[in-house]
Amino acid sequence: MIKDFTLIWSFRNRYELLERSILTAHQTCPKWVNFCLVDADSSEDTIKSLRTFLNTLKGRKIRVCESSYRSSLAEAWNLGMMLASTRYVIFASSDIEFLKEGWFSELYNNIGEGMEYVMLENHSVFALDKNVIPKMGWFDEGFKIGPHFDTDFMVRGSEHGVKMRVLYPKEILYSHNASDDESTKSHQDIDVKERQKMDLPDRLPMNDPFNENYFKEKWMSAWNGWSEGVHPPNHINQAKRMIEEKDPHPLYSKKYIY
Repeated sequence: MIKDFTLIWSFRNRYELLERSILTAHQTCPKWVNFCLVDADSSEDTIKSLRTFLNTLKGRKIRVCESSYRSSLAEAWNLGMMLASTRYVIFASSDIEFLKEGWFSELYNNIGEGMEYVMLENHSVFALDKNVIPKMGWFDEGFKIGPHFDTDFMVRGSEHGVKMRVLYPKEILYSHNASDDESTKSHQDIDVKERQKMDLPDRLPMNDPFNENYFKEKWMSAWNGWSEGVHPPNHINQAKRMIEEKDPHPLYSKKYIY
């Protein structure tokens, strides 16, 4: 039985949703799973509330990295992997509410079968074997705050033959809360075009074209952008590499050859 997992969140304020995510994870996954929280310039009130709340969780190893720098998710997830002492990591969006224990066993069992990169439908909740880093690299920190860096990671996974799997469980195992007052909204209900019109200071901006343009410069494909409400390509068969990968953390890359 593998007992070598860390669950990682990156967050910026939106404390009530974050607390719900941590609490429901604590209630639905084994106590030997470590927690790691990577801050991206949250307020002092958020950090104070978080520290107070985490002190109530017993029997769990928890690490918090506070920061006055608003990192991109690519930077935050890379940092989370470096902070995690375990070989296997799970990433969760900070507004995820875990509904049933099955979410962890789905990821755990697939990792146990030799999968290296496993998604529960999408990148809202997914698991990674850090052994893939020497093969395909880190999340690309050339992407700024916003989308498409995760899809870029999928393309690179397929490019390097990483054992990937996307799971579609019969049960709804988690909900992805779009905002503080939309707690019942499923992750499947969030519309891309709706997000593109929003300017929400503590969420990933979808209306900034930088990441879209960077993705199109890096990968030649038939994708015309999100103006049509279509997601970018997620497999190397759909794209041709135009920009070579850079290793932002070469010293750590050498550590993850298991």
